Amino acid sequence: MIKSKLFGLALMGLAMGVSLPAVAGGPGVYAVKGNNGEPDSDYTGTLTIVQTSKDTFKLTWNIAGEKYDGFAIGDERFLAASFTSKGSSGTALLVEDDENKGGYKSIWAFKGETQLGVELITPKK
Repeated sequence: MIKSKLFGLALMGLAMGVSLPAVAGGPGVYAVKGNNGEPDSDYTGTLTIVQTSKDTFKLTWNIAGEKYDGFAIGDERFLAASFTSKGSSGTALLVEDDENKGGYKSIWAFKGETQLGVELITPKK
């Protein structure tokens, strides 16, 4: 009964021109475009997300041949992650991207740094 009411409300919202938020993809392989927070520091790579339990995820970035291993908590819409690479560690926040259906926008920083990096994370087709 509740599901049918929610479905009806969703259809009514679509008929009125109200858009529903995009749902991020969760587990999968993604293309990454980012910037380290400095001029001329753009990069590209991939991100693989594997769900390890209801609320936990393993993340693996491959950026210019360098691997970053991460662990995240959250759901398919928001992921709070820690990551490591070559003895350095950092934190990232991935948030569903309403403009990039199935993708994320992310901010990140290495431990001890004051600059934020940014990433646009798009599902690979």
